Amino acid sequence: MLKKDNFEHRNKTNQDLINRLYFMKQINIKWHNAVSNVGRIMNPRLFIIVLCVLLLTSFAYGQTIKSKTAPEFSLKDINGNKVTLKENYGEGPVYISFWATWCKPCREELKIIQELYKKYEECGFKVLAVNTEGPKASGKIKSFVKSNGWTFNILIDNDGEVFRRKYKGFAVPYTVMTDPEGNIIFSTVGFKPGDEKHVEELILDHISPTTCAINETETEE
Repeated sequence: MLKKDNFEHRNKTNQDLINRLYFMKQINIKWHNAVSNVGRIMNPRLFIIVLCVLLLTSFAYGQTIKSKTAPEFSLKDINGNKVTLKENYGEGPVYISFWATWCKPCREELKIIQELYKKYEECGFKVLAVNTEGPKASGKIKSFVKSNGWTFNILIDNDGEVFRRKYKGFAVPYTVMTDPEGNIIFSTVGFKPGDEKHVEELILDHISPTTCAINETETEE
């Protein structure tokens, strides 16, 4: 009787497995047909572009930090000095930008952030630009930074520990901005002209008016 029960159980398990495989095959066929139909309707080149945009969008949505405070890290700057995130807290907001030399939006972003840094540096505004390219790019970063005239702190994340593991990064530019206590007040993937207006509003919201006198006409511009 026991052998018969075991035999029936195995048959039932095998049948369940066959049913699941069949169900997965049907889903796969329907998905393949749907993609093929879209590909026939749309221009193939346009179809590829749309597919790439959708993939990048899904990555961007996955690139989020679950905590309310910025994960602590310690990295070396381009001169070999150790810099920790927490030592930049206390005076004003902190702008953390993950970037790469080959990334055009990164260069456009940091060019504009350099202007804001010059304007609000004395008010306690801090910028930490973290390069994500690894050891192969370390030799050219210093000259690259000099040629662009960036005066804020440039940090090197050689093994990707901070960008990928602590900050869940997939794409650059990737920005995380904190208040003076380290609480995240803004984060985004990508950069477009006009984004700096929102960043400047956040800077003004989190600097102390008693320690920093800002010319009102200058901020309106």
